[in-house]
Amino acid sequence: MSPVTFEPAEAHEVVRALAAVAAADGAILSREESVLEAFAIAHGIGGHVWLAAPLDELALARAVTPPEKRREVVRLCLEMAHSDREYAASEQQMIARIARALEIGEAELRTLTAETKRPR
Repeated sequence: MSPVTFEPAEAHEVVRALAAVAAADGAILSREESVLEAFAIAHGIGGHVWLAAPLDELALARAVTPPEKRREVVRLCLEMAHSDREYAASEQQMIARIARALEIGEAELRTLTAETKRPR
């Protein structure tokens, strides 16, 4: 399966979602900031774009419509949440909110969560 890429308008919303997950447990760590920067650079959007506006999950849902891209957004958010080796309750709540907006059901979210927790 080829990697999922996002158009700039999609990427703007995705990076905000990633930042919201990173900040959900209190602060964006340097490791998380590096992931955010790498995503922004890979998708041709300006650095620190996630600081401009908080997460708007409805804007995210409008921007990212293909099911495979929506699934990838949730997977990326889960990877962000697990990057510090602790999946905090606040991160779980934020990801559930994002998943609901993207019409990712609870069963699929559980599957994605289990897949993301596996060592790579």
